[in-house]
Amino acid sequence: MGIFDSSKKIYYKDFKKLLSDIPELSDAELSYIEGVFQDSLKDGLTKYELEEEIRKLRNNPNDDIDIYEIEKIKKKLMERL
Repeated sequence: MGIFDSSKKIYYKDFKKLLSDIPELSDAELSYIEGVFQDSLKDGLTKYELEEEIRKLRNNPNDDIDIYEIEKIKKKLMERL
């Protein structure tokens, strides 16, 4: 099955619920994160896609989300996968 199990996915409803459990994220940040993950969530977010999106967030100097918040997002979503 490769490195990642593609049968485990996070869909939009679960994604939104998981992010809402991170109190450090403001409404604006939640909205931004939803936009970043929008394409990946269409067919369900896989572990591979999560890793890719997190990497992009870490390397984007133009967003307002700090590394601490990015790690919280990654941890919370990885728990589900």
